[in-house]
Amino acid sequence: MTDTNLPPQGWYPDPQNASQLRWWDGTAWTAQTQASITTQADAELGAGPSRYLGPPIIVVTTNDLPGYRITEVHGEVFGITVRARNAFSNLGASFRTVFGGEAKGYTALLSDSRLEAVERLRHAAAQVGGNAVVAMRFDTGEIADLMNEVAAYGTAVTVERIED
Repeated sequence: MTDTNLPPQGWYPDPQNASQLRWWDGTAWTAQTQASITTQADAELGAGPSRYLGPPIIVVTTNDLPGYRITEVHGEVFGITVRARNAFSNLGASFRTVFGGEAKGYTALLSDSRLEAVERLRHAAAQVGGNAVVAMRFDTGEIADLMNEVAAYGTAVTVERIED
């Protein structure tokens, strides 16, 4: 007889470690785990950037990492976010175009967007087995004159410290 009250198979927060997800096969927890990332809940307003909660992932803009040796290349990974300011912030920023000065709301928007994109990049690197990302870059764009998209991308690798 099957218990119909059990959740369907899928990735769920690990009951023993909040920083990771564990695979539920529909009847029991398995040994499969992966790093977790915080996300904004549906209809949650004004939430801060997502945070990667897994093991440390080094992210650099250079093609190598001084003091480390690349032992495995896992391939391209990316983290992306799309964020929007509220209507009042957009109105306030429009006055800045008349009088000049920094549009601080947009500065915060872009800063939070970059932070979130890098956190999601770390999560993507962990999912493919990397412990570092080399050659990280940003790409950005505008959607419908209302939202800003930021992507952080690079190459996920496994590195090991070079012994002196």
